[in-house]
Amino acid sequence: MINNRQPAVPGQNRTGFPAGSLASPGITPKEILDILRRHLFLIITMTILGAVVGVGLCLVLQRTAPKYTARTYIEVLSPGRTDPTVIGGALAGKDIAYEFRFSKAALIKQQNMLQQLIRRDAIQATKWFRSFNDDIAKIIKDLEDNFGAVPDRNSSYILVSMTCGDPKEAALIVNEMVDLFISSQRTNAETDAGQKLRELGQQENDLRDKLRTITSSLADIRRTTGITQLESGNSEGEFRNTITQKLGNLEIEKIKVEADMEQIKASVENYQERTTVSDVVQRDTENDQVVMQLMQRISSYEAELARKLTTLGENHREVQQLRELLRQTVAEKDARSSAKSQQIRNSDVTVARDQLAVLTNRLAKLAELRDKTENEQRDLDNARSQYDQFVSDREEAKTKLFSIQEQISKYNLIKQDAESSKVKAIGQAPEPLEISSPKLLFFAPGGTFLGFMLGIGLAFLIELLNDLIRTPSDVMKFVNIPLLGMVVHKNLDAITRKADMWTVARLLPFSIMSECYRQIKANLRLSAQAESQKVILVASGSAEEGRTTVAANMATTFAAGEKRVLFIDANFRRPTSYKIFPDSNEIGELDVHNEGLSGYLTGLHSIEQTIRQTGLEGMDVIDSGALPENPAELLSGGKMTELIKYAQVHYDRVIIDGPPMIVSDAKALASQADGTILVFNTAITRRGTAKRIVRELKENNTNILGAVLIGVRLLKGGYFHELLESYTEYQGSHKGQTAQKA
Repeated sequence: MINNRQPAVPGQNRTGFPAGSLASPGITPKEILDILRRHLFLIITMTILGAVVGVGLCLVLQRTAPKYTARTYIEVLSPGRTDPTVIGGALAGKDIAYEFRFSKAALIKQQNMLQQLIRRDAIQATKWFRSFNDDIAKIIKDLEDNFGAVPDRNSSYILVSMTCGDPKEAALIVNEMVDLFISSQRTNAETDAGQKLRELGQQENDLRDKLRTITSSLADIRRTTGITQLESGNSEGEFRNTITQKLGNLEIEKIKVEADMEQIKASVENYQERTTVSDVVQRDTENDQVVMQLMQRISSYEAELARKLTTLGENHREVQQLRELLRQTVAEKDARSSAKSQQIRNSDVTVARDQLAVLTNRLAKLAELRDKTENEQRDLDNARSQYDQFVSDREEAKTKLFSIQEQISKYNLIKQDAESSKVKAIGQAPEPLEISSPKLLFFAPGGTFLGFMLGIGLAFLIELLNDLIRTPSDVMKFVNIPLLGMVVHKNLDAITRKADMWTVARLLPFSIMSECYRQIKANLRLSAQAESQKVILVASGSAEEGRTTVAANMATTFAAGEKRVLFIDANFRRPTSYKIFPDSNEIGELDVHNEGLSGYLTGLHSIEQTIRQTGLEGMDVIDSGALPENPAELLSGGKMTELIKYAQVHYDRVIIDGPPMIVSDAKALASQADGTILVFNTAITRRGTAKRIVRELKENNTNILGAVLIGVRLLKGGYFHELLESYTEYQGSHKGQTAQKA
C-alpha cells in the first residue's frame, strides 16, 4: 500500500507524540518574563519618559494652579461622660470612642452642613465661591472633593482641612465650618436637653397623680375593713394570730366534740347490747333498796331453813313451808331485779342519746362558726393583699418620682453645660505657608510608575498584535501539532549569511543551520517507525515560506546518512530542482518542458526516463517538468500511485517538494504521501494561516508528521541564544583539534 499509516490510538496523535504535550493553556510566567526581556528597551524608555512628564507637569502646575491646605482640629469628648454631677466617671472604650468621632466627622461633611456653610456671608464673599458663578451643585461637589473631616483613631480629635488656590480663603473656610459645626452641635444638645426635660416633667406629673390615686385607695380599704393599722407589721401579726388561734380553738373543740360523739355512740351500742344478767346491770340492781331487803330476807330464810333441817328434818312441815317461802322470796327478788335491770338499761340509752343530740347541735354550731371565721380571714387576706399592692405601687411611684426629679436636675445642668455638645474647638486654622499640591514627591514616582506600566502595556500589546508563528511555543499553543525542529535565520551564523539556502546542508555541513536539519532528521526518526515515513511531503501555507529550502536540505541530510533518497519536485508552477541539483552529465539548463514528473504523468516518459542523477551519492531527482492542464488530477491519479510504489521499493526515503496549500495540488500530494511536514516561516506564516492548513489536512485524514519552524531569530529571554553560543563554542573547539591533527 502507498499510505502505510498507523491507526490512531486514544490519547496519542498520529505522529506518536503524546497529545497532552502539544499545547500549553494560557501564558506561562516564563513567557511573560521573556516578553518583558524582549521589550526591555521600550519599557525603560517609557519609564524615563513618564518620570520626565511627571516632573514637568508638577513644575507647571506649581506655577499655574497651586493648591494650599488649611488645617485645624476639633476635640471630641468621650461619649461616656454624660452626667455633669459626677466628677471623672468611666470613659468609653477605644473603639466606641472612635466610632463616635467618626459619626461626628460624617456630620461635618453631610450635605446639609455644606449648604449651611456656603450660605454664610463670609464664604460668599470669597473668590473661591465667586469662581463657580453661583452654581451650587459645583460648589458642593468641590467641597466634597477638597474639604475633609477625618477622625484620628489614636486621639480624641477630628482633623478638619480645606484645599483651594488661596491660602487665606482655605483657612477662612475651615474656621467658618468649625464655628458652624460647634454652634449647631451646641444648639442640638440644648434642644435635646429641653425636649428631655419636657418629657421628664410630664412623667413627674403623671407619677404625682398616680400617688394621689393610690393614697385615696388605701384610705378606702381602711374604711371598708374597719382596720386602721393595716400598715403596721405588729397589728397585722396580732390580727392574723387572733384569727388563726380562733380557728385553731374551733378545730380543737370540733375534734373533741366529734370524739365525745363517737364515745357516746359506742355507749349507746353498748347499752343496747347489755342483758339483765350482765355484771354492770347486776351491780346497779343490787344497789336497789327493795332488792336489798329481799336479799336480806332470803338470807334469813336460808339460815332458818338450815337450822330447821338440822332439827326437824327434810320432810317436816315447817321445813316445807319455809322452803316454799324461800322460793317465793327468791322469785320476787329475781322479778324485782329483772324489772330494775330493764329500767336501768333503758335509762342509760336515753341519757346517751340525749347527750349525742346535744353534741351534734354543738358540732353544727362549731362548723358554722368556723366557716364564718374562715370567711373573715379570706376577706382580711384579700383586703391585705390589695392594700399591700397599693403600698408597693406607692413605693415604686415614689422611687420613680425621686429618680425623675434627679434626672430633671441633671438635664438642667446639662442644658447649662458648655460641653454638652461633646465637641470643642481647639483653635483657629492658620494660613498655610507651603503648597500642598502638586508635590514633586508624588508626581515624579507617579509619572515613573505610569510610564513603567505604559511600557509594559505596550510590550504586551505589541506581542498580542503580532500574530506570526515565531517561537516553538507558538507552534504548540496555536497550531497544536508536534514541532520537529527549528532552522535558524541565516544572519545568525557568519558563514551562512551569503550562502545559498538550498544547498547549505551540502556545502556548509558544520554550520548551525546544517545542524538544525540533522536535528530535524533525528526527531523525525524518533517520532514514528521508518516504514511509515518513507514518502514525505514538505508543504507550506503560501509561497516564499522556505518549503523548498527545507525539502532540499532534508533530502541532502538523509542522503548523507548513506541512504538512497529520491527528491521529487512536484511544484509545476515554480520548479526549482534543476537549480538545486544540476544534471551530473550535462552542463547548462535542463529541458524542463519535455522531461520530468509532468512528462511521466502524461505518458510521455517512463519512470526510469524521468529519474535523473545529481552527482551526489545516494541522491536522485525527478524534476517537475512542464505545467500540465490538470495537475491536481494527475497527482492524485494512478500514474502517481505507481511512481510512489516504485520509489518505495527502490529508495529508502522519498522527499516531495509540493506546491503551497493555496492550490489543490498540495492536497492531492498529501493523500499520496505517508506523512506531511509543514513549514512555518517566522517572518511570513500567520497563526490563522497555520491553523487553516492544519485543519484542512486533518479533514482530509492526512498524517501530519509535524512542523519545521524556519527563519528563527534570537529573542531576548529565549533559550536559543544560549544554544547558539554553546554550538559555536563546541564547533570552534572541534575545528581547532582538526587543524592540530592536520
